[in-house]
Amino acid sequence: DPGFPGYESMTLGLGGIPVPFVLSERNHLQPDPDEIAAKITPRTKILITNSPGNPTGTVYTDAVQRRMAELAVKHDLLVLSDEIYARIIYGADYVSMMNYPGMDERTLIIDGFSKSFAMTGWRLGYTVAPARIVPALDLMAVNSYTCVAEFSQYAAIEALKDTEGATPRMVAEFARRRERFVRDLNHVPGFRCLPPDGAFYAWVNISDTGVSAEEICRIMLEEAGVAAIPGAAFGPGGREFVRFSFASSIATLNEAVERIQRVSAAWQGTPASR
Repeated sequence: DPGFPGYESMTLGLGGIPVPFVLSERNHLQPDPDEIAAKITPRTKILITNSPGNPTGTVYTDAVQRRMAELAVKHDLLVLSDEIYARIIYGADYVSMMNYPGMDERTLIIDGFSKSFAMTGWRLGYTVAPARIVPALDLMAVNSYTCVAEFSQYAAIEALKDTEGATPRMVAEFARRRERFVRDLNHVPGFRCLPPDGAFYAWVNISDTGVSAEEICRIMLEEAGVAAIPGAAFGPGGREFVRFSFASSIATLNEAVERIQRVSAAWQGTPASR
């Protein structure tokens, strides 16, 4: 918390009880393994991780992941590691949860093609899982969507080969947008944004505006034509944040910030709550 809303809704849909752990700004949006440890009970079955994460862009540190892996082994938990943004990372090498001792037999990696390969409309994804779990995954797939169209699977194979280096070029462009967009957002009155470690989202603290995230988003959309998502959509921990995507061109992002600057008078001078 904050996190991708699907984790909670899918857990509830399957009859489980979602127990969020907090990604706080004071902890650099990293999970706190001690908090996670305190929330594990004999009824806990699975730990969900998302690094790089949506909406914060957090890439878990090695120390955090190692401790989470130790907790999973100690309590015999499965780990669902959502790694769909793993190829979109800035300034570091990606380390999967599966790399840690004892994690091969308990980690399910979920990944897809919509982010790293810009194949959103193809609706392609996959799981890397321990052999003992594969029959259950087969049962779920056969009785829900059956299979992906054959021609889509061939397209996915070509994407994974990436013989022309399209994904690294895309990530390099995202890095340029990230640097400029985050810098410009930090010049908007009342906005505060840390550079994301991965993915392509800017997670902006708006508490200094003195206005709610929902109102900020309404003003930007209705008066400036700029769309962002109130952070509470990703959990209560996001209520003082808004999320932007910088998947658009630099020209579009520059214009967006200029428009936000023009309408920022609507919250300038509003007393900020602490």
